[in-house]
Amino acid sequence: MALPILTVISALGNQGRGVVSAFLGDKAQLKVHIRALTSNLSSESAQELAKNPNVSVVQVDLASTESIESALQGSTYIFANTAFDPATFMAQGAKATEERESAQIQKITRAASKVATLKHLVWSTLPDAKAASDGRYHIPHFQSKVAADKVVLEAGSGLSDKTTFLRIGVYGSNLLRIPHRPVYSPDTNTHLVQYPVGPDVKFAFIGDEVVNTGIYVRAILEQPEKTIGRVIVGVADNLSCTEWAAIFQKVQDKLGSGSKVTFKECSLAEYEEKWGAIGTEVGLMMTYFNEFGEKSFSTSTWGWPIATAGDLGIEHELRSTEETLLGLEWPAQD
Repeated sequence: MALPILTVISALGNQGRGVVSAFLGDKAQLKVHIRALTSNLSSESAQELAKNPNVSVVQVDLASTESIESALQGSTYIFANTAFDPATFMAQGAKATEERESAQIQKITRAASKVATLKHLVWSTLPDAKAASDGRYHIPHFQSKVAADKVVLEAGSGLSDKTTFLRIGVYGSNLLRIPHRPVYSPDTNTHLVQYPVGPDVKFAFIGDEVVNTGIYVRAILEQPEKTIGRVIVGVADNLSCTEWAAIFQKVQDKLGSGSKVTFKECSLAEYEEKWGAIGTEVGLMMTYFNEFGEKSFSTSTWGWPIATAGDLGIEHELRSTEETLLGLEWPAQD
């Protein structure tokens, strides 16, 4: 008898890879055949994944309704994750990137609503910060994902009684990337972590964005009675930026750099001046966190209940942000 199909959208991205690995692992009680969707079948990662007999790697064009509908047909389970595309952001700006992702999301959700075999859709999303703040915080890479919420909640979509929204917390590994990467001063051998957020304001971190996303999605699909019609906050730990910087200090200690790491709060205007358009994008997110703190990922749930790692019984499986950062390969100081 054929196994039910779990279709993973963006299967080669961080979150998608985690979901694929979780269902190929020994802890998975729900046995599925994985349909891994990617835009590039010729990539080394796609070709390697295709060697697994429990995985079918399928090409999809997320700009094409026909391509998406074909890729989703016959799915019993779907994990959907889309990207706020960096190339579009650099070339055309935040508004165009938001519109691009929103269009993809609308195509995916409407295609999912037509899948007669679908039992459970897990949508990786972010909170509607604009609604939560009465319009004060329009964060494009958050608002682009709200398109899924609207389609799922539409009368007649048939998705509201099949869907779980998974809100993945901040990647601790962001410290590897601009503009999050701590600024190194060789004259003083110091690293500065700086954001427009108070030093003691805590907000959600996912920990290991690959491993932990897989753990969450595995638990969600294996416990539909606890997860359908709910918002899951994907968090391994709630940390302040001071605590985040302290973890990066442990990284420096492990590397033997002798560097001193500090956190300093700045204004949104200062952050934007330093980093330009990407500074506006990240800075708006941080000012939203500054106001809403640990509630940042649990706002605007349209009356859907919140569920946590504790509710799913997975809190002891998750990799912490500290464990994750200490296990990464860090580039040379510059």
